[in-house]
Amino acid sequence: MLRRGGWVTITVVVARALAAVVALIAIVALAGSAWRIHSPMRPMRPMRSGIGLGAAVSAIVVEADSGEILYGQSAERRIPPASLAKLMTVLLAAEAVESGHASMMDLVTVSRHAASMGGSRVWLGAGERYTLGQLLESVMIASANDSAVAVAEHLAGSERQFVALMMKRAGELGMRNTRFVNATGLPAEQGEGHGYTTAFDMACLALEALGHPAILEWSRTRSKVFRNHPLFIMNNTNPLLGRYPGCDGLKTGHTDAAGYHLIATARADGVRLVCVIMHALTDEARAAGCAGLLDYGFAAWHAGNTAERSAEAQAGLGARDSMRVH
Repeated sequence: MLRRGGWVTITVVVARALAAVVALIAIVALAGSAWRIHSPMRPMRPMRSGIGLGAAVSAIVVEADSGEILYGQSAERRIPPASLAKLMTVLLAAEAVESGHASMMDLVTVSRHAASMGGSRVWLGAGERYTLGQLLESVMIASANDSAVAVAEHLAGSERQFVALMMKRAGELGMRNTRFVNATGLPAEQGEGHGYTTAFDMACLALEALGHPAILEWSRTRSKVFRNHPLFIMNNTNPLLGRYPGCDGLKTGHTDAAGYHLIATARADGVRLVCVIMHALTDEARAAGCAGLLDYGFAAWHAGNTAERSAEAQAGLGARDSMRVH
């Protein structure tokens, strides 16, 4: 299982020997290029063929409360993070606010370096001042590179020093296959080396981010005015908002080298799932793939819980033993 803080937990349910045998058979039968990690005491349902993930795609689906991994495909393949890196930038800012080291009302002066950022942006001007809250909103809604750098410089003094904080937090979360080189996820400048991450590591980050209500609030906002003069309206880059029932986040990413990424989260019937897709060929492919995986995840979760409750009732036992693997 995937836990906040980067723990991987394998839950052993004492009374489920029969279900374990069924699960083992299912895992062996489904072995191939796509791997699936599920509670060893729950039989797995076959992946529906209609999802059509390409062989190059890296993906993972996790139930947020338990951290249980419902599906994975090449989930530990290293891929450039693109704008998914900004989720760490926003997480560090949210934690700084909650610890009292910063305030959403802090006035941030935009540097020339921040204003020079290309790609997705809200066209900040050097010397302009915005609140920290405004900038964080623009990072989550519009994936603004200029705002991400302005936030990093405000919190750490320089983007380079902020990257050190990003890497420290990644280590604390168990993101062992991640290397951040800047606050944006943009391709590294000469001499910086290359950044990389994995779908598994991004799921660790997403689970931690979900513990901060402000992040989810920003990520579910579909459109908002950033400034009035001149008028600039931010539109959310998440292709599933308003299209997939219960979807309320979380972050997109794209560069030519990375492909199309999406961290999506959705809640239905009291269950929240997180889906990460990386290296999709198109925006449409990442949206369709994530929607299909969320469908699969909800079905697998409910089916697994039904089978588990039935097995426990028949055995008259429900005690769990847990073994944590760091």
